[in-house]
Amino acid sequence: MVSAEIISIGTELLLGQIVDTNSQFLSSELAALGIDCYFHSTVGDNPERIMQTFKLALDRADIVITTGGLGPTADDLTIECIADLFASPLILDKEALELIQRFFRQRNINMPKSNEKQALRPQGADILPNPMGTAPGVIWQLETELLTRANIINPEKTRYIITFPGVPSEMKVMWKATAHDFLSQKFGDKTVWSCELKHYGIGESALAEKYAHLLHLANPTIAPYAGTGECRLRITAKAQTKTEAQKLAEPIVNEIKNKSGILFYGLDNENLESVVGKMLIEHNMTVSFAESCTGGLASKRLTDISGSSKYTKLNVVTYSNDAKHELLHVDQKILDIEGAVSDECAKAMAQSVRQLSKADIGVSITGIAGPDGGSAEKPVGLVYFALATNDFIYSKKVTFPPSLGRDGIRYRSASEALNMIRVLLLDPKHLA
Repeated sequence: MVSAEIISIGTELLLGQIVDTNSQFLSSELAALGIDCYFHSTVGDNPERIMQTFKLALDRADIVITTGGLGPTADDLTIECIADLFASPLILDKEALELIQRFFRQRNINMPKSNEKQALRPQGADILPNPMGTAPGVIWQLETELLTRANIINPEKTRYIITFPGVPSEMKVMWKATAHDFLSQKFGDKTVWSCELKHYGIGESALAEKYAHLLHLANPTIAPYAGTGECRLRITAKAQTKTEAQKLAEPIVNEIKNKSGILFYGLDNENLESVVGKMLIEHNMTVSFAESCTGGLASKRLTDISGSSKYTKLNVVTYSNDAKHELLHVDQKILDIEGAVSDECAKAMAQSVRQLSKADIGVSITGIAGPDGGSAEKPVGLVYFALATNDFIYSKKVTFPPSLGRDGIRYRSASEALNMIRVLLLDPKHLA
C-alpha cells in the first residue's frame, strides 16, 4: 500500500502567524488519487530538525511532500537539507535559473543575487517548474544507494520527494501542472471517494453510538467528527474508479440518511444557512429576523448565500429594551416584568417582525452571550428563541455552556435559529 507524508516547513507556522491550508489541499488531492496520507508534520527553519523530520517521514512513507522553505533567504533551507541528508551535491540548474531571470525581466526588476539560490537542486533530482513565482520545486526519485546512505529503513523500497513553495496559489498550480500527473501515473491505480453527512441536534458520542455497528467497516470506512455545534459522519470508499467507490458507499449513505431522519441536514459543503435558503426557495416562503444577543449573526449567515433576496424580507437588531419596545412594539410590561431575556419577549419579537415585514416566518433570538451580564436566575448562555407564522407560534429555551465564550454562544444561537426554520419547513411536528 502506497502512503504519503506531508511536511510543512516554516517557523511562522509554529508561531501561529500563518494557517497551514496547503496540507489540507494536498491531503484531499492525494486521497482522490487513492494514496493514503498517514502523517502531517510541521517543522521550523532549523536545519537539524528539518533533516530529522525528513528522515522520520522517509522511514514510514513512500512519498514525502513538502511545502515551504524554497525562498531566496538564508532561512529557506528545504533544498539544502534534502541534499545534506543524502550527501548529494547541489548543482545549479541552468533552465531553472533562466526561468527565474525571465520572471524578473518581465517585470522590469533587477534580479537580486540571492535568487540564484532558488535554481539549485540536488544532483539526481528533477526541477518542478513554478509558472507563478521564483521558487521551483524538485521531484526526486530515491533509490537504494541514496536511501542506504541516509540510513533510511527498508532502503530497497523506492521513495519520492516532491517539494513545493509555501505560497498556496503557487503550490496548487505546480501540483496540477506536474505533480498530480506524475503521481497518478506512478500510483493512481485506485481512487478514494468520500462524503460528509452533516447532523444537527445530536452530539458526537451519541452519533457514534447510533452507528457503532458501522464504525468497524474497512471499506467503506465511517468516522464521526464534531463541528461547531453540529456533527458529521464521513464515509470514505476506495475502488478502481470514482463511480465504483460511490456505489460501494451508497448503501451506507442511504442507511444513515434514513436512520438519522430529521437530524441529518446536508452533505459535504452544505451548511445550515445554504440548506435553509434552498428550502425557503422551494417552499416559496420568506423570513424575517429580530435578533438581540446575536447582533445580526443569523441574518448575516443567511444573507451570505447568493440569491438570499428571494427569501429575506426584513432583518433587525434590537439590542436594547428601548429598541425592542419602539421598533418591535414589545409590550413594556413584558420587558419590565419578564425581562428582555424571556419566552414572552422572544414570542413578541418574532410575531412583530413577521407582521412588520409581511414575511411568512418571523424568527427571534434574545439572550445573554456574556461574558458579563448573567445572574443566578438568568446565567450567561441563556437564550430564548421564537418562530412565528400566520397560524403557528413556537418558542424554545436553550442554555449554552458559558465556556463557549461570547462568540461561541452567538454562533450556536444563530445555528439553533436556522435549524428551527429547517425543521419547520420539513415537518412542524418535530419542533418540540
